[in-house]
Amino acid sequence: MSANDPRPGRGTEERLRIELEDAASVKWWARILYTLGSQYGRTQLRFVGKTEDGRRLYVSDTFPGPPLNATPPAEAWAPGLQASLSRLREEIARDGWSENSQGTQPWELTFSRRRVG
Repeated sequence: MSANDPRPGRGTEERLRIELEDAASVKWWARILYTLGSQYGRTQLRFVGKTEDGRRLYVSDTFPGPPLNATPPAEAWAPGLQASLSRLREEIARDGWSENSQGTQPWELTFSRRRVG
């Protein structure tokens, strides 16, 4: 049986991917507030957990960092990155997700779990 067996009573596998986003990019008014409150061109970043169909299931705490089109953030210049990611991973694990893979950046993670159909 495959993990995506469509027969009733069989579970299918859900996939979740962690992405890094600029918290202000979601709403225009949030960008204005973050820009006014930021220092030296920094922005508020956060991690989001999205399913394959784009649903946002998880959102982490925000932390200050450089704009996303610049160098990828690291804890040294984006304080709170590791703590935010750690709390998000704990929340995801509590909901029954298993980590499948990790990319080159600490937040490039994928998870899966069985969904009862």
